[in-house]
Amino acid sequence: MPELPEVESVRKVLEKSLINQKIKKYNITDKRINRFNNKNPKINGLLCDIKRKGKVLQFKFDNISFLFHLGMSGRLALNSAKNKHTHGVFVFERDILIFDDIRKFGFIKILNNDEVFNHFEKLGPDSLNLTQSNKIQIMQKASRSSVGVKKFLLNQKNISGLGNIYVNEILFLSKINPFLSTFRLNTDSWSTIFSNTRKILKKAIKNNGTTLSDMTYYLPLGDYGTHQNNLLVYGSNICFFCSGKIDKLYIDSRATYMCNKCQR
Repeated sequence: MPELPEVESVRKVLEKSLINQKIKKYNITDKRINRFNNKNPKINGLLCDIKRKGKVLQFKFDNISFLFHLGMSGRLALNSAKNKHTHGVFVFERDILIFDDIRKFGFIKILNNDEVFNHFEKLGPDSLNLTQSNKIQIMQKASRSSVGVKKFLLNQKNISGLGNIYVNEILFLSKINPFLSTFRLNTDSWSTIFSNTRKILKKAIKNNGTTLSDMTYYLPLGDYGTHQNNLLVYGSNICFFCSGKIDKLYIDSRATYMCNKCQR
């Protein structure tokens, strides 16, 4: 958390406000957030574009790009007051962008524009924009793996953008057991997973993402997401399909919600 729908919702808000503004100055104050950078280069020109792959945002200028990863608790806020968790300040001509991160699992990486491609190549294909070629690549990789399907989908090298909330939702809607080894999935199962991935992500983006009870996720202008009101299984006790009991188990310390009857 934040996952693809939250990051995409943030991107859409920032795109409306910051594109074609010059950045006057910036300061990244925390060493951990700044851990991939050994210098802070001067930025030339306007902010040309704000792109996304998986959970990573790219702020593209004429000469360099900022890559923002929000980690577990990172937030990007416009024109808000700094606080004890503020680790980056970016002063544009008309707006100030604040980067907060309570747990400091996020990062800001500064790259020349021609280096961004290599960074993104290390990620699997974007889960919202899968081509047929991407799907074949994922299925081929899965056929050679014995890990559980949930663990496979959470690995950003296999497919990028999915996190614990939405993988729970995808597998539940697909009626697939999260512990099932990926080599056991057939083409029809993967077709269902791909279809439900797009369906769930699109709906979550329409609802501006999911704000859980800890209230750590909100949009850059302070609005909260509303997709928590549409979750089918995450945090639930009763199965949406059969009204049976939802079990809460753990895979690699991550809460896994499933119906033993519907997800055999």
